[in-house]
Amino acid sequence: MNIAHVVPYSIKFPLDSHNGRYDWVLQLASLQTQRGHTVTIYCNPGSAIDNIRTVGIEHATEDKEHNNLETFRAALRNNHDIYHSHFDDLHYKVAHETTKQIVFTQHWWPKDSVIKLADLNPKNVWAVPPTQYMYDFDIQSGIRSKGFIHHGIDLELFRVRHAQKNNRLLFVGRISPEKNLETALAVSKRSGIGLDIIGKVAEKNLPYWNTLQSYIDGEQVRYLGQKNHQELVGYYASALAVIFPADIREAFGLVAIESQACGTPIIMKRGGSRKELVEEDKTGFLCETEDDFTAAVQRADTLQASACFEFAKRFDIHTMVEKYDNLYKDLLAI
Repeated sequence: MNIAHVVPYSIKFPLDSHNGRYDWVLQLASLQTQRGHTVTIYCNPGSAIDNIRTVGIEHATEDKEHNNLETFRAALRNNHDIYHSHFDDLHYKVAHETTKQIVFTQHWWPKDSVIKLADLNPKNVWAVPPTQYMYDFDIQSGIRSKGFIHHGIDLELFRVRHAQKNNRLLFVGRISPEKNLETALAVSKRSGIGLDIIGKVAEKNLPYWNTLQSYIDGEQVRYLGQKNHQELVGYYASALAVIFPADIREAFGLVAIESQACGTPIIMKRGGSRKELVEEDKTGFLCETEDDFTAAVQRADTLQASACFEFAKRFDIHTMVEKYDNLYKDLLAI
């Protein structure tokens, strides 16, 4: 098949730092190439990827949506069999410009704008939710889909042998209010177990980050900034547990699977699709309250790394790629 992946104009490959969403796109495209497909990624024109063609528009403006629309239209002008979008709603705005099928992986929880545009009922746009929970929401909301495909990771990239645990908690993710980092900080203080924080602080979230500075003492709580993949894997593997207190409805939560793939349990806020991402009381815990989180942290060392490894196998990226291949074939037969 001749496959086009379309990402925002701002995304330049190779990535400067770890970005779960676009690392995932690159892995999918690379594995599709290995399977014999012709793959093009439409992205920033300064990109360069071995064995994958990249295309970007030549004349960008200060208008981000304009740049993204023109990037998508550049893809549509070429003769691809299938278009795979990594936007939340942009594909709906250009669907009428092609008769080809467009799939979009739902990297974000559907906004109202997505639901409104889906209600226009374009026949050639198909959502691919990464969980059963999100698929059920899509169907109830009128978003066309042929089923969910769990996100996958390359388990070999997270395989760690004989990691030495450091008896510290780890938080990985964007530093933003919806991630509830303050819960992780409170649990660290109550349990007496140290906390390491890895993640980006965007300029818009600096006021929130500033409210937490009194907790960051460099010993009990350490902010480590952003890390590359190899560094991140090391922190995953050495942590007592990864804590994920966000209570927002998220599309997936790669951190949960990456943690377990490194043999480290995940402690998450209960709700949404979280029950699909952990084997409760065996590879991690689902919590309601701060008390629950504190109790879970104190039980984390009773969980076995081998159980975490085994659960993570359900999310092997090769299984995911096979399912996308089958989806594409089904759509091409329409």
